[in-house]
Amino acid sequence: MICIPVTDKAKPEAFRSVEKSALHADVIELRMDLIADGDVAQLIAAARRASKGVKIIVTCRRQEESLVLEAGALPQKAMTKAAKMELLKKAVLSGADFIDIELAEGSKAIRELQSFCRKQKSVARLIVSWHDFSGTPPLTGLKKIFQSCVQTGADIVKIVPYARKMSDNAKILSLIDYAKKQGRDIIAMCMGEKGKISRVMASSWGSYLTFAVLPGGKSSAPGQMTIREMREFQHLLCGHERSIEAWYSSPGKSNFVLLGNPVRQSLSPLMHNRALRAMRVDGRYSAFCVSDLEAAIAGIRGMNIRGASVTIPFKTAVMDYLDGIDADAAALGAVNTIVNKRGRLIGYNTDWLGLVQALKDEMNIAGETFVILGAGGTARAAAYGIQKEGGQPVIVNRTPEKGRALAARFDCPFYPLADIGKIRAAGLINTTSVGMYPQVDQTLVASATLARYRTVMDVVYNPLKTKLLRDAEAKGCNIIMGLEMFIHQGAQQLKLWTGREAPLELLKETVRERLMKFES
Repeated sequence: MICIPVTDKAKPEAFRSVEKSALHADVIELRMDLIADGDVAQLIAAARRASKGVKIIVTCRRQEESLVLEAGALPQKAMTKAAKMELLKKAVLSGADFIDIELAEGSKAIRELQSFCRKQKSVARLIVSWHDFSGTPPLTGLKKIFQSCVQTGADIVKIVPYARKMSDNAKILSLIDYAKKQGRDIIAMCMGEKGKISRVMASSWGSYLTFAVLPGGKSSAPGQMTIREMREFQHLLCGHERSIEAWYSSPGKSNFVLLGNPVRQSLSPLMHNRALRAMRVDGRYSAFCVSDLEAAIAGIRGMNIRGASVTIPFKTAVMDYLDGIDADAAALGAVNTIVNKRGRLIGYNTDWLGLVQALKDEMNIAGETFVILGAGGTARAAAYGIQKEGGQPVIVNRTPEKGRALAARFDCPFYPLADIGKIRAAGLINTTSVGMYPQVDQTLVASATLARYRTVMDVVYNPLKTKLLRDAEAKGCNIIMGLEMFIHQGAQQLKLWTGREAPLELLKETVRERLMKFES
């Protein structure tokens, strides 16, 4: 479950936040120590009106365990213990689902609340909590704190320290495991930037709930992410094994993902999963339609996903979130592959490698001229790879401005599409989407023009043989299907992730079979 804290100081803003949060969260927490002059009964009633299903936690945090996040902000005037107990009792009477009281308030206060709930025949569950902004104790210390909370008769134990180093997250996840083995409900995570991993992992590990904020909302503790980010993580985590080693140390299981939007029609999962099985790599490859790239990259770090493919529209944007960029990817300004090297995410580009290898399988590149149709990312990869192999690219594009810009970048000629018949070259490469399913009868180049080339390549792989390739074959040209580039770039990704050569023929057979079924 995801809980959104309501921390607004002004009562009108608090009511608006309650109503909005109740519609998006499983649970809301009313931070009565922060809401100035807030009436707990009225706030609970507002939440119930907004959503009958939302659960409500009422908290009145001690100043020693409450961190003021806004610069220059002052905490609310400290409430007396008697006033705090009256407020929490009022919350019980008003129908709160959970009452949070700190372990530091003492067993007497905790027993008083428990007795009050029994007398009122309330179903409210008592959360006994402990927070530490100075750091995270050793696991043995955390277990002692947990047992102290249990001994008070807590229905749910909440333990939230501050992560000063990444290994603090492992302590908290181990604590959750410890509590679950005893059959106890626990809310546990780390605060701070370095504690975000535990917030992401906590629910899948067994934490009763985790915390998030509305977009633009106010956090109640450092490191809280938006509810959108947390939902994204929950999707990413679905089906992943619970194992500290799977994300914290050298994992035995290697998981890989595809990040893009859309990804529904991608054949990468089919191809990579079959290759991983054949290579006897214990892992899987999953496609994720990403709406929040920053959150997805944080998820890769948090779950120690070993590698990722990146597709449209993120190949350039993803570079801002990585720890290092390979020289070829930096030169191209695009990343299509991420390798997780023990927590450091390094970006690579295998598109140009796949295209070049597909060409080299059929002809020499050095000393030859190649017409490149298009001016997008794949055209850039083609020009880069051809130049690197000693060939001469010529850019042809329907939009002159984009075509000239790409040609200027590689210091090579540019021609508008209308003048393609004036160019003499050994090969032609279509890097546009023209001819892709369902527009299978479209092409940019007249059939008569194709006779000028020895080899014609199309990066489109659905259909297997585009109209461009059918026309070129009819004119006696050697043809290279987009399937070749696709499987070669995928093989290079597998090599980067595993350090091993991929089974090329198996990759080709797997993708070809699926495309042939699609076409039939």
